[in-house]
This record gives sequence, structure tokens and C-alpha cells, in this order.
Amino acid sequence: MSKKNMIVAAALVLLALSVWLFISSRQTPVTREIRETSVIITVSGKEYACIPLSSPQTVTVHTGDGHENVLQISEDGVVMLSANCDNQLCVRMGKVTEENWEYRPNGAFIICLPHQVSAELVVIP
Repeated sequence: MSKKNMIVAAALVLLALSVWLFISSRQTPVTREIRETSVIITVSGKEYACIPLSSPQTVTVHTGDGHENVLQISEDGVVMLSANCDNQLCVRMGKVTEENWEYRPNGAFIICLPHQVSAELVVIP
């Protein structure tokens, strides 16, 4: 077998192996995964809380120096009810839901930049 043929054969084996790995990784398991939509609240880049939408509640985040953000988590999403920041952009961002997050300017996030507080709607497997 010539060197050129050996290179072609090796390339075909690698291609076949790559296709097999791709297909095997894409197969869905027989059992259905339980996926729960949750809200991850972060303060200064650190996780403050992770709350599933199935546990509706009002969360008050105190970040120090008198900073306060109030988030309302309901079965269909999350909204920043109030914040004592100057610009109130986070409050005006409105509600994030599973139905609207793809179309919102900030996607699945509500962000209070002055207080470094964010809320993100995520699906946790």
C-alpha cells in the first residue's frame, strides 16, 4: 500500500469515527429528563439564590450600603418589582418569561447595574 493510500485510509477511518461519535452523542436517552425553569439571582457576580418558578415568592436582595432590590418570582417568570437605585432601568425591564425571553433586548436577564444584581431565567436539567 502506498503512502498516499495509507493517508487516505487513515483519514476515512478518522472521519467514520467522528461521525459515529457525533451520532452516538446526539441520541436521546430512553427516560425523559425532568427540566425545571428557575431564576438564578446573582450579586456582584456570585450566586445569591436559585429559585424554581414552581416556588413563587418575593425575594428582597440587600446588597449593603442600603441597596435593595425586590424581585417577584411567579409560575410564569420573574420581574423586578422595585429597587432603590437612581435610574430604575431594572424595574422598567419588565417581566422575563419562558415565552418572551428570546425577544427581549436583555434576553433572559434583568440587571440592576448600580447594585450589581441580576436575575436570569434558566432551564435546569
